[in-house]
Order: sequence, then C-alpha cells, then structure tokens
Amino acid sequence: MWYQYFDSFIDTLGAHPYIFLFVGLFFAGETVLLPAIYFALDGKLHMPYVILTFLLATATADFMWYYVGRHMGDRFARRMVKGKIQERLERLSGPFAKHGAMVLFFSKFVYGTRTAVQILAGLQKMPIRKYFSINILGIATLTTFMAVLAYSIDETVESITDLIHNVEIAFLVFVVVLVLTQLSLGAYFKKIWSR
Repeated sequence: MWYQYFDSFIDTLGAHPYIFLFVGLFFAGETVLLPAIYFALDGKLHMPYVILTFLLATATADFMWYYVGRHMGDRFARRMVKGKIQERLERLSGPFAKHGAMVLFFSKFVYGTRTAVQILAGLQKMPIRKYFSINILGIATLTTFMAVLAYSIDETVESITDLIHNVEIAFLVFVVVLVLTQLSLGAYFKKIWSR
C-alpha cells in the first residue's frame, strides 16, 4: 500500500519538478542547487528554469530572515536564532555596521553567513530598496558564477571524452572546484570583515 503513495509522489515529482526544486532550494539553498545544475547539464531539467527557481527561492527565504530582523525586534530575533547563526550574528555585527552593502553582497559567497547577514540587514534597518537590489545582485552573481563554472567544466569534460567517459566525474570536479572557490573566498572575506 505504501508503494502506491510513493509511486504517486514520484509521478507528482516528475510532473512538477520545479515546485519541488523551489521547496528544496528555499530550505536547503546551494545544497539542492548543485544536483539541480547537474540534472540540467544532463538534460533532465532546463538550466534557465533552475536559475530562475533558485533566484526566487533564495530571495524569498532571504526576505523572510530580513523580515525577522526588521519587524520582530532584536530580542525576539536573537531568541529565535540559536547556535551557529547566533555566533555569526554577533561576529558580523561590527563589519555589517561599517560595510553593510559589501557584507550583504558577499555573504552569498561565504558559506554559513547568509542567514545571519539577512537578519542583520533587518536589525540594522537597511532600507528595503537597497536591501533588495544588493541581495538580488548577490544571488544573481552567485547563480551566474555557478552556472558558468558548471558549463565550463561540462564542456572541458566533453572535449576529453576519450579519456573520461563518466558524466559523474564532471559533477565531482564541479563540486570540488566550487567548494574550494567558496572556501577561499570565504577565508578572504572573513579576513576583510574582521578588520
């Protein structure tokens, strides 16, 4: 009996993959984006729709955290947010006060800072137009970077198909290059923000 529900779920997923992608991106962000880009390169999804879905889901999730910071008040936002996000809120408060726009933009590239920076933008009452323009620009830049990187690696792997016959290798190379790039950018911007 449970397999009928599972089959129904799989059929629904196949018929509406971008709805499920939106939900996954809303809650898990780049963790879901990486496989979605892989499926787009493999032809199972369309890259423009993946990019648009990522932009919408990330902007929606980010605005939710901005709203928490802006309208829920400092004590409520800090009480609602615990653990690592709370530590990042405290660590990024000073740099955000000095360079709010820069920190907001580059938080997309520094793993683990996005949510804290959205809350800070709200707590420090960043004007909503400024917030939206910088945040959307950051999301679009990250998405473009990831898509260009994926296409570049895919083209490189296709050009050496005599040596490599596995598309999974291209995905692995993409993930490794992306993680290394994000870690190095993260270290660089954390050093700048700590000044």
